[in-house]
Amino acid sequence: GIKNIKLFIYNQWGEKVFETNNINKGWDGTYKGKKLNAGVFAWYAEIEFLDDSKIYRKGNVTLIR
Repeated sequence: GIKNIKLFIYNQWGEKVFETNNINKGWDGTYKGKKLNAGVFAWYAEIEFLDDSKIYRKGNVTLIR
């Protein structure tokens, strides 16, 4: 039942390194075509459901190389 999704990933300085609205597209740990160093990144998601309700979630993801 997901209608729309927006996913953002930020580095430790608050710079956006990834954005998508495609539920089938994930982040591959790169930014501008280059592999990022291992570290902790923040993510933020806005999800809209078929009944037009919305939820907002945030958290951290650790990139391991």
